[in-house]
Amino acid sequence: MPKCDGISATKIIKDRFPEIKVIAFSMFDQSDAIEQMKRAGASGYIMKNSPLKKLILAIREVAVNKTFFDDAIIVKDELTKTNILLSNREKEILKLIGEGKTSNDIADVLFISKSTVDTHRKNILKKINLYGKTDLIRFAVERKYDF
Repeated sequence: MPKCDGISATKIIKDRFPEIKVIAFSMFDQSDAIEQMKRAGASGYIMKNSPLKKLILAIREVAVNKTFFDDAIIVKDELTKTNILLSNREKEILKLIGEGKTSNDIADVLFISKSTVDTHRKNILKKINLYGKTDLIRFAVERKYDF
């Protein structure tokens, strides 16, 4: 933003028009940036690379006076506080995803079928509250999972 940042803009908007709901649309996934947006009055925070489905969900939630903060960011922060129960096989697969392996590559390495790998991927997505392949890859790479 050329004149001011999103935090300043949100403060100005909320000061002048407190009834307006603000959803930050950002490329920054640091918890500090999210906390600053919350303090400024934002009702939501979503990553720019989020799927359209997630953006629509955020808009709908905020429109009915709820908040929406991107699960990918929340999960990333919460992992340092709580353990997510993944099976040993899911941990192996997540580590391989973080190494850039495709489902076919993973199937070859682990001597299992691609459909089994895809089933594990779906289960991992559910357990860590992510929405798709891109989110899962980003999560695995950013966390640099060391199981």
